[in-house]
Amino acid sequence: MNKDLSGAFGDKGTKVNAIAYGHPFAQKILDESKQILNESETGQTLIRVHSLHNIPIHVIKGTGESGFNPQGRVIYLQVPGKTQETDPKIITSLIRGLREAEQEIIGFTAPDPTKDLMEYAAVIHAKNMDAIVYICKVVKELSKSSHFPVLLDTLAELGLDSVYKAYEKNASTEEIFDAYAGR
Repeated sequence: MNKDLSGAFGDKGTKVNAIAYGHPFAQKILDESKQILNESETGQTLIRVHSLHNIPIHVIKGTGESGFNPQGRVIYLQVPGKTQETDPKIITSLIRGLREAEQEIIGFTAPDPTKDLMEYAAVIHAKNMDAIVYICKVVKELSKSSHFPVLLDTLAELGLDSVYKAYEKNASTEEIFDAYAGR
């Protein structure tokens, strides 16, 4: 066996349990993010479900999409390597990942795309919209906190401001979906 290929990618076997793409400030970022979510009732519930079901959260260096991996039962947060503390995009990604994990736990799972592609697409859109509504719910619950203005700005950057406005007005599911589909 080639010992240079053992362990995590690129560690040459020196840190067998390490994630080579692990973020140097992972724990700080995660702790800060959870602290903010704990200011929201929905955020507290998401964190409790996460803890109860022991779903790992890996903060990794990167700029790609974050989210829940149902096959591995892991939440991945991709954060640029130079980031040293949480920010609103990380918080919204964590909310989404926690809700996606909760969806799996409660049985809201995607069907096999090879059996019925249209059903698969419909479920994926429903799951996405559900996760976005949870982001809106947490942001609204944080409306009296100092985090609210930057979270609101981040929703606009992510193209979710129309969904948030619909949610804030207690719009119907159809109206929220129209805002989601039009984003």
